[in-house]
Amino acid sequence: MSDYVILGVWRLGEEIVGVAYPVPSNLLDRIFKEGKNVFIKHPTCYKQLKPGHKILFYASHEIRGIVGEATIKNIELMKINQIYEKYGNKVFITKEETKEYSKPFKTRRQAGAGKAREVKFLVLELQNVKKYDKPVKPKRFITVGGKYITKREYEEIKEKQNDTLF
Repeated sequence: MSDYVILGVWRLGEEIVGVAYPVPSNLLDRIFKEGKNVFIKHPTCYKQLKPGHKILFYASHEIRGIVGEATIKNIELMKINQIYEKYGNKVFITKEETKEYSKPFKTRRQAGAGKAREVKFLVLELQNVKKYDKPVKPKRFITVGGKYITKREYEEIKEKQNDTLF
């Protein structure tokens, strides 16, 4: 068996059961170990999502694999202040990190340059967070925008997790 799972192109008619989003590896412990259960990002690849769907965490940088999952409890679009008023320290990144993240990319690279944009973020409240025993390597790179996961793809990922148990 291959060590890779094919995450292909979503086709019309295939059942969407979730989404895979890249997360810098150094931030994942906040979700898995510290119990931060509110995931936020710029709103990409979300319109097909609904409560009960899965979010798969793709560890970007050195790991480059799907390292865990959670079930989406609630989906909202909110501005930075609204997020932290409602969820406080449950959010996996700090308010300051969120402000930095919301700056235009060009100015993020210049120390102190640019202001945070007043944009709405995708806010996913999570439950049943689970870290995988072993990362599952996708066949294709997961872009910063994320990728919908079909039922077939999710079943392949779960099968790969079961393979690691024996």
